[in-house]
Amino acid sequence: MSAPDEAPPDLTRQVFRADTEVVLLDVVVRDKKGRTVRDLRPDELEVYEDGVRQEVGRFRFLDSRSIGEALEDAQGQPPTKEAPVPEPPRPGESRHLNLVTLLFDQLGPDSRQVARRAALSFLELEDRPDVYVSVFQVAESLRLVRQFTTEREDVREAVLEATGKVNTQYTEAVQDLAEATARVNALRDQFEQVTQSTQGAGGGAAAAELGREIDLANMVVNALRMTDTLQREQQGHSVLFAILALARQQQGLAGRKTILFFSEGVQSPPNLEHVLLSAISEANRANVSVYAVDARGLTTTSNVAAARETLQQAAATSMRQQMLRGFRLFTREEMQIADTVDSSLRMDTIATLEQLAESTGGMLITNTNDVRGGIARAVGDLRGYYEVAYSPSNRDFDGRFRKVSLAVKRSGVSVQTRSGYFAMPPGEGTATFPYEVELLKAMRSSEPPVDFPLRTRAFHFGYEPTGQRYTLVLEFPLDSIRFEKDEDPTLERAHFSFMGVVRSSWGSVAQKFSHDSPLWLPRNRLEALRQGNAVFMRSFTLPGGHYRLETAALDQQSGRMTVDRGPLDVSEEPPAVSLSSLAVVKRTERVPAGALASDDPFRVSDARIVPWVGEAEVVPGQDVGLFFVAYVAPGSSRAPSLLLEFLREGGVVVGRAAPALPAPDPQGRIPYVVRFPAASFKPGRYEVRAEVRSGDHRADERCSFRVVGPPS
Repeated sequence: MSAPDEAPPDLTRQVFRADTEVVLLDVVVRDKKGRTVRDLRPDELEVYEDGVRQEVGRFRFLDSRSIGEALEDAQGQPPTKEAPVPEPPRPGESRHLNLVTLLFDQLGPDSRQVARRAALSFLELEDRPDVYVSVFQVAESLRLVRQFTTEREDVREAVLEATGKVNTQYTEAVQDLAEATARVNALRDQFEQVTQSTQGAGGGAAAAELGREIDLANMVVNALRMTDTLQREQQGHSVLFAILALARQQQGLAGRKTILFFSEGVQSPPNLEHVLLSAISEANRANVSVYAVDARGLTTTSNVAAARETLQQAAATSMRQQMLRGFRLFTREEMQIADTVDSSLRMDTIATLEQLAESTGGMLITNTNDVRGGIARAVGDLRGYYEVAYSPSNRDFDGRFRKVSLAVKRSGVSVQTRSGYFAMPPGEGTATFPYEVELLKAMRSSEPPVDFPLRTRAFHFGYEPTGQRYTLVLEFPLDSIRFEKDEDPTLERAHFSFMGVVRSSWGSVAQKFSHDSPLWLPRNRLEALRQGNAVFMRSFTLPGGHYRLETAALDQQSGRMTVDRGPLDVSEEPPAVSLSSLAVVKRTERVPAGALASDDPFRVSDARIVPWVGEAEVVPGQDVGLFFVAYVAPGSSRAPSLLLEFLREGGVVVGRAAPALPAPDPQGRIPYVVRFPAASFKPGRYEVRAEVRSGDHRADERCSFRVVGPPS
C-alpha cells in the first residue's frame, strides 16, 4: 500500500470538477400544433438569470435528425483516398454525441409492464446510428445493465432484463463497479494496441471508435462510483443520487443528453431537498434533460392538481412526525439526529417527478397506459433543438440557486428549457451540494470561526485492503443553535449542516462527507429536548500516511459556525495483533428492520453503539460500558489474552480485570463490550488501559471517564 505523501501525477483525478463560468442551454421551441420551430432568429430570444437579461454568446439550431440521416447514408460506404484519415482520439476527449440513458427505478409488477412498453416504444421510434443508449437500474444503488451502444437488440434485451423481475436484494455496487472498471482497462489496452500497430484509414477509424467507447465506459464507472460515494456521504437511498451522478458524469461529453426515467414517484423529504435541487442543477449544467414516465399508468385520481395541496399538507405533517421519531430522550446527553428517512414516509412523489423533469427541460408523462405519444415527443426533442450559451453577468459564485428564464418574441410558440443552476465557484471541486460552499470557505479560513461547542473524534479500527478503517463521530449541543417558530403553532424548527473533510499532506481531498438536517421539535417539550446533542457518524478507510481532519457545523438560521482541525496519522502496515480505539458507550440503539448492511464497526448485529466523543461523565449509580475490537490474523482460531487496568488521577491503579475474549471471526475480528459498575468509584477522573497479547505480540489503547457526584 503506497503512502499518499508522494503527490500523484494528476491531482485533478482526486476531486470533482464544477464550472459555472459558461451556462449552456438546450431549448426546444414548439408551435401551437406541437411541431418543432426550426427558424427562430437570435434576436427573437432573450435569456434572463434571476431577472437580469444576459448577453447570449452562442445561438444555433442543431438538427440532429439530419445528422442521423447523414450517418445512415454513409453507412457501408468504403473510405475514399481523398477522405482524411481521422486523428486517433485521446481517451477522455469530448465528442458531440446523442446519449440516452434508460433508468428504471424500483417498480411493481404492473409498473414494470408499463415501463417495458414505453422503453421498447422509444427503441422503435428512435433507431438512428448517432443515438447511443444505455440501461441502468436502481435498487439500493445504481446498477449498470447495458453500456452505451447503438445496437438496439442489445438494448432491447437489457430492457427486458431490467423489467423482468423485482430486485428485492441489495445490489452489490462494488461488483458492478469492478466489472465496469475492468471494461475500461480492457478498452484502454485495446486502444494502445490499435494506435501502435495500425496505419491508415482503417486503423484511425478503429482508434476513434475505441476512444469513444472509452469515454462512455469511463462515464459509467464514474457514475457508479459517485452514486456509491454520495449515498455513503448522505446516508440516504434515494434515486436522486443516481440521477445526480449520471448527470455530472456526462458533463464532459458534448451533445444532447437525455435520461428517460421510469418511476412510480420520487420521495423528496426536507433533508433530501438539497439533493433534488442539486440533481436538477447538475443536469442543467451537464445539458441533460430528464423525461419522467409515471410507470403506474392510468390512475383512478380524477383531479391530481386539485388534490396536490391537500397531499402536500398531509406530507408535511407526516414528515414532521417522522423527524420527531428520530429522537429519543434518555438522559441529558442522549439525543441523536435521525440519519435516514423511514421508507414509509409518504409525499407527493409525482409532483417531485414533474419538478425534476420540467426543471431540466424535459417533461412528465403521467396518468396514461399508452405512453407512446409522450415518448414520441421526447424523440422529437432529440431531433431538433437550439443551443444557447452565455457567460453569467453575476460573477459572485456563492453556491446559491440562479433562476433561468427565456422570453420569445414570437406569438403562438412555447419554450421548453431548464429552470436554473447552483452557482458553484469555478474550480471548487470539493463541493457537491450548495450548503457545502460556506462550510468549505470557513475550513479554508486562516482564523476559522468557533461560534459554539463542537466535539469531534475519529475512532480507528482494523486494516482493510483500502486502508485503515475509521469512524468519525461529531456532535454539538442543540441548545447552541437557533430555533424559530414554525407555521405549525405546536412546533419549533431548526436547520443545521455538518461536514467533514480529510486532506492528504499535499492538500488533496482523501475523504469527504456531509449532511444537511432540517429539524422540527414539539414546542411543549422544546426545553427538555434541547438539552441533548446533534450527533453525526461516518465510517471510511485511509491508506497509510499523514492527514488533516477538518470538520465544521453550520447553524443555517443564525449563520453561526464552528470549525475544528486536527492531524490524523495512519500507519503503513497492519500489526500482527491490534486494538481499535477504546470507546466509552453512551448508549446502544436498535437498527431499524430492513436497514442496509453497514461497514461501520460501531454497528454490531442489529444494534449500533453510540460512543462518547468528549470525556465520558457517569454517576455512581450507572454502569460504565467499554467497546473495542481486537484484531488477530484472519483464520486464527485463538483469541488473545486481555488485561484491563483502571487508574485514578496520578496513575494509581485502583482495579484490574482479565476477562476472556471470544474466538475471532473468520476475518480475525473480536468485537467486545464489557460493563462494570461505577458505584465503587469515588468522584474524579479515571483512565482505562486495555492490553491484548498473543505470543510475542501485544497492543494497548487508553481512554478516560469522569465520575461525578457522591458514590451511592
